[in-house]
Amino acid sequence: MTQEMIFKVTPSGLDYALKCKRCLWLSYKGIKLDAFFPPIFNSFDLIQKKFLITQSVKLMSKALPDGRIMNELNGFIGSSILKDNKGRSFVINGKTDIVVEFKTNPKKYGIIDLKTTKISPSKTENYKLQLESYATIFENPNSKTPKFSDIEELGLYLFEPKEITEISKDSCSMRFETLYLKGNRCHEDLIRRVTDIIDICLMEKSPDYNLTCASCKFVVSLKKEKYI
Repeated sequence: MTQEMIFKVTPSGLDYALKCKRCLWLSYKGIKLDAFFPPIFNSFDLIQKKFLITQSVKLMSKALPDGRIMNELNGFIGSSILKDNKGRSFVINGKTDIVVEFKTNPKKYGIIDLKTTKISPSKTENYKLQLESYATIFENPNSKTPKFSDIEELGLYLFEPKEITEISKDSCSMRFETLYLKGNRCHEDLIRRVTDIIDICLMEKSPDYNLTCASCKFVVSLKKEKYI
């Protein structure tokens, strides 16, 4: 009996997965450039979360209900087996920044992602599938992830560095502007995106070069100059 193929999806890769179909296809085949994500951003996330845990959630937005940040959820989470629009199996695995348990009856929950980036209201559109994937995991968890049936809130909390306010001998203080952006559920968009991703990964031949993609453009230049 043939074992069912189960595709693995990561929340952070969903929103930009189709930026280059060729690179996505090659990545699925195990051929990809090493992507360097500066570790300083992870440091920012940890510092921000450490501070926010000690504060009221209303510090992020007065529109949020009272609640607490669930510090016990500091590891990876994963979904049970889900189906795309063509009946193919996939799972989602990732790590959240902040999960809030609101003081409501019945219990409701919020998922908030921290981003050190340039502040713009369009950021919710840029990361909507990442946020939705976290909600989908908690609503359809694997055996190691708690189940939260009522996800009340999805949001982004943005930090943008603006200026250095003080430098002493061995330290530096900076001022950040912040903005909370409320997201919206988009489960159908998530399943549609996963379906598109699996379609591309299962193509027999690689998609054409995408000349708006830096990696594709680099390879095309090498081929043109007959270096490869």
